[in-house]
Amino acid sequence: MFDELTGQNASLQRLRDVYFSDPARTLHVDKGAMVVAQGEESHRLYLILQGSLAAYRHEETIPGCGLPAETGARTYEVFRVEAGSYVCVQSFFSGAFHSSNDIVALEDTELAYIDTEVQAVDEEHYGSLEHQFLPVLIHELAARNRRIFGHAAEKEEARRLLQRAEMATTLSQLTAGIAHELNNAVGVISRRMEFVAEQLTYCLAEENPLNSKLFTLGFIDKSFTPAAELRQIARRYERELGWTQDAAKVLAHIAPNEVELKKLDRKFLKNLRNNYRFWELGHDLRDMQIAARHATGIVRSVKMLGGGNSARSTDADVVESLNDAMNLLTNKLKRIRLETDFPDLPPITADVTELVQVWTNIIKNACDAMEQGGTEQPTLSIRAELYHADGLRLLPTDYIRVSFTNNGPTIPEGIREKIFQPNFTTKKLGLDFGLGLGLAIVRRVIDSYKGCIELTSDEQATCFAVYLPLSTEESSAEA
Repeated sequence: MFDELTGQNASLQRLRDVYFSDPARTLHVDKGAMVVAQGEESHRLYLILQGSLAAYRHEETIPGCGLPAETGARTYEVFRVEAGSYVCVQSFFSGAFHSSNDIVALEDTELAYIDTEVQAVDEEHYGSLEHQFLPVLIHELAARNRRIFGHAAEKEEARRLLQRAEMATTLSQLTAGIAHELNNAVGVISRRMEFVAEQLTYCLAEENPLNSKLFTLGFIDKSFTPAAELRQIARRYERELGWTQDAAKVLAHIAPNEVELKKLDRKFLKNLRNNYRFWELGHDLRDMQIAARHATGIVRSVKMLGGGNSARSTDADVVESLNDAMNLLTNKLKRIRLETDFPDLPPITADVTELVQVWTNIIKNACDAMEQGGTEQPTLSIRAELYHADGLRLLPTDYIRVSFTNNGPTIPEGIREKIFQPNFTTKKLGLDFGLGLGLAIVRRVIDSYKGCIELTSDEQATCFAVYLPLSTEESSAEA
């Protein structure tokens, strides 16, 4: 192979020395000047000694309809060549002697040329002129193939990007219609649930105040107790109080420790033992209310990918939004060990439904990653804290930091940035597929709060850390 290349290079150098070394057959072309025009008769073969040329092609009619094209509207670049390259090869050796392109100098260029009057040198030893220039023809054919392959790849990429843009436009149009209809439907559900809860409270109060109290406690319950801890407390109440499993579970929600248990009088406990389902009814209605708000937030968050705004209040409770998110994902969280650390935190300017959307996406992704990775003893730790950003250029104020740490598989370095891009997903198998919107929405929401999200991942743990600013000035301006 090396010998073939060496021989070919030697042959090309010989052609240059023999046919393109005559000073009388050289010319200088200024930058921007045309060497030969498309369709123009040309009997020359050019070799670029210095500089560079570009070939442009223009259509005289619009293909397919025979109508004349607008001047310059159908002109496109075909190729560029530099010193050592030949131009007008096809027209010269095909005998057509008409250029198929405009050849224009990209810079001041020196050219050498031969024309049809040139005689073959040493024809007996090297063959005819065409045979001697066979390496040039092969080189030109290879270069043309490379250009064709390159143009095909560029065309395919342009087609793909256009298709993605069309899909995004269609999604945006569909989202607007879906948002209107879905928000109306969810609004009706939410308002009717509030009415049902209010009427049930009145009816139960008239019949049995203790049942009304149970219902109200279930409806206003905002706490979240990890499933494993809840089962442990419930089993202790079963054993110590002799209660049924379902009743003990409700009691564990209402009184998760001895201090809270001592606050309950005997009459209420006796009623709770027999009528615990009233608490469950209130709690289920609350979950339905949260789910309704969550559904509205999902639509709003999808619209945010197109730059939509949202309504934000100045008293959003981050811990309450975390509890709401965990309540919505109770079934997911049953299969893992959950650790939480939520101190008292000041309110921030935010939309609670947006916060719930952020937390549910991150938590669900963590649970799915541990499940798909077959993690033994899957564990998720959620911690909220005040974060002082002294000395950090990118975080000029105080923040609330919420971290989600799991012991699932490592996220490869190559996709850590891609997972925040729309339409990128690692969930492609089975029924648990993904649309690639979750973390894109997360970043879009966090960016709108002038916050940030950090991702770290190694063999020990993967952590998503969200920073939300305490300062309300910028956030209020965004609302």
